[in-house]
Amino acid sequence: VYKMPWGTMHPTTITAPIMGMAYGAYDAHVEHQGKRVRAAFAGEKSKDDPFAKVRIAEAASDIDAGWRQLIGNVGDEYALLQAGKEIPFELRARARRDQVRATARAISSIDLLFEASGATALETDKPVQRFWRDAHAGRVHAANEPERAYLIF
Repeated sequence: VYKMPWGTMHPTTITAPIMGMAYGAYDAHVEHQGKRVRAAFAGEKSKDDPFAKVRIAEAASDIDAGWRQLIGNVGDEYALLQAGKEIPFELRARARRDQVRATARAISSIDLLFEASGATALETDKPVQRFWRDAHAGRVHAANEPERAYLIF
């Protein structure tokens, strides 16, 4: 573990909690939607809204994709070290590229879920708004500047 590249491990430790926030926002949103009644749509239950299901599916796919890329690259690097091999620059660059993409996917997913949660999600006792705020706070860390990471790739 101590031989893992700093350029992978440090940014990953910034993105991993944001991914966790995305999973948390997803769970909170799904729970919220299960109880929500939409007054603007004649009392329609959100859980029966096909468009709500589409947003949930899109968010889930992006969150899973981000996590798989993030952890997959770490696993690939670790496997090379375990085999006594060097980690090629191409893999390091890919890990960095995918790390910022994972952050972007997580933020986009949280935004999508937050926007679809309705006005009650803004209440301070609702977890969706907290996940939204905390994830956006994590996004502004220098490790999450996509342009710099993409130039390396």
